Amino acid sequence: MKQMVVALGLAVAVTLTAATVFAWGPGMGRGFGHGYGAAAAVPNLSADQAAKIQKIQSDRYAEAAKVRSEMYAKKIELQGLFREPVLDQAKITAKQKEITALQNQLQEKGLATRTAVAETLTPEQRAQLPAYGPGVGGGRGRGTGFGNRW
Repeated sequence: MKQMVVALGLAVAVTLTAATVFAWGPGMGRGFGHGYGAAAAVPNLSADQAAKIQKIQSDRYAEAAKVRSEMYAKKIELQGLFREPVLDQAKITAKQKEITALQNQLQEKGLATRTAVAETLTPEQRAQLPAYGPGVGGGRGRGTGFGNRW
């Protein structure tokens, strides 16, 4: 009986360890994603420039979070419309247009943020931006870093 309990405990430990190892992979962790790393990677940023860029980015993130949560709510409403016994094409189309308007709003905010960051830089620093690519750097969201899969 003791051997069976020990063997069962060992099997559970091995299973949990294997599950943990295989659960670790590309996910919603901190990784290399879309962000403003290009501006942050420009050499010779003054402390004032770095602070301004940080403020621009944090303000943008807060604004975008509000729009994203509204967009998420609209998507759930759209899913609900598809579950109705009788589909109302006009309501579905209207809800999709609301979602598209929010997506456009996010893109416009992103463009305004990139412009504000670029305006913070000197012409010499802006000239270095293309070497780093358009807006790719350490950012929030799905990236190639390791993180939780749930």
